[in-house]
Amino acid sequence: MTLRRALVLLSLLLAAAAPACSSRAPTPNLVVIVLDTVRPDFLSVYGHPRPTTPFLERFAAAGTRYDRAYSTSSWTLPAHGSLFTGTLPKVHLANQTHGRVATSLPLLSQELTAAGYETAAFSNNVWVGERSGLDDGFAHYVPLHEGYRGRVEALAGDREGADQPVEDNETVRAVRDWLAARDGERPFFAFVNLVEPHMPYVPTWETAQHFLEAREQRWRAIQSLYPGGREIRLMRRHYLGPDRPDEAELEVARRMYEAELREADRITEALLAAFDAASDPADTLVFVLSDHGENFGEHGHLAHVLNLYDTNLRIPLIARGPGFAAGATSDELVQILDLYPTLLRAAGVEPGPHSIGVDLRGDVPDERELIATLEYPRVSLRMFGKHRESPRITQQHGRELEAVVTPRFKLIRGSDGTEELYDLRADPGETRPLAATDVGADVLARLRSAADREQAAAATAGAAEGEGWDDPEGLEKLRAMGYVE
Repeated sequence: MTLRRALVLLSLLLAAAAPACSSRAPTPNLVVIVLDTVRPDFLSVYGHPRPTTPFLERFAAAGTRYDRAYSTSSWTLPAHGSLFTGTLPKVHLANQTHGRVATSLPLLSQELTAAGYETAAFSNNVWVGERSGLDDGFAHYVPLHEGYRGRVEALAGDREGADQPVEDNETVRAVRDWLAARDGERPFFAFVNLVEPHMPYVPTWETAQHFLEAREQRWRAIQSLYPGGREIRLMRRHYLGPDRPDEAELEVARRMYEAELREADRITEALLAAFDAASDPADTLVFVLSDHGENFGEHGHLAHVLNLYDTNLRIPLIARGPGFAAGATSDELVQILDLYPTLLRAAGVEPGPHSIGVDLRGDVPDERELIATLEYPRVSLRMFGKHRESPRITQQHGRELEAVVTPRFKLIRGSDGTEELYDLRADPGETRPLAATDVGADVLARLRSAADREQAAAATAGAAEGEGWDDPEGLEKLRAMGYVE
């Protein structure tokens, strides 16, 4: 923990010890489960025709499903930075350039610890950990990502795709062990990140059988798309050619992805069973969501890099517990950073002025403007190896992006001066870009103004620490997760 963040945490602890806090009403337990790399239109709970999420269908029946939820970026680190700070990426600075969340911002975990919560995090993604500073404030932190490479390679090398009982899942075991060991006197906040739906898709046959015709098809798909459990080869094929994956290969990839979604659903069910056994569901506020989506050829993209289309930015979000109606759906425009004020206020803590989110238990503004950004992709471009500085790559992908989303329109603006404008009501797939004259000068001015305000806010951002992820230690961690070769 940095000195500055330690001082922030100390001040929060001293504030929590003040006599005025001792009379606060009992607070609910809090659970946040992030299903990494999940787009809602692939979930049966959101209407997908194949059975990817049978448990989440039952879970949503007991809670509120948000149908227009967005991330603040297209990848894990900035999205989680927004969840834990209630701010946008250019303010919290957890991105590919800085690599670490701004130390001047109090984290959700810190504030809940100071409020008397017992806090724990179980992270399967290296971006949510010690190096990024997102582990700070958790009294109990389990870096499950340290075993990620071994688990993926074992699955990729198993021709039969043998079933793995959910009771033996590393995350399920770690959560159950923590719940069994905690003192039980204080309310708890538990955060879990699951990465099963993240590329490479190497499901067991237990889940793949719902989406593939034969067991051997699973094995052939792994050998063709993700040999050795590595996705870099497929990404290079797609972006560099000449042997780009065709539609038949992409369809197999979709089916493998669906199987991984089913596995994540199964693990989520086991996790919620453990939490519900330890805490009355009526007094436990639970969020199940994703941090970003995934591409399967849409707009010429694969995975979740280099773009801010809705295939990347739209996320599932389901809330169950105090303040959320059972069986309800909402088409309000909401964002991942809204969890920060919602969870804090549920715990009786007022978020600081840095937070720009809204409490989802109350009213959400009708004419809201959401901002999402993608900084210069200095880490993502490493997947192209020696080609990453070629004009072909840098001219196409070497740029920053920002998106503004309103209930109807969306603007995507590039640092290279490009603009794309879409009517999301008439064209939810963003396949028909509009001309500026199609929407009127006032609409376009509003969208541009919102993006300009975000840029201005970035100028007042806190100080960053760390050296990005370009040093040997950082690159080794990224190699283990499959982000670079």
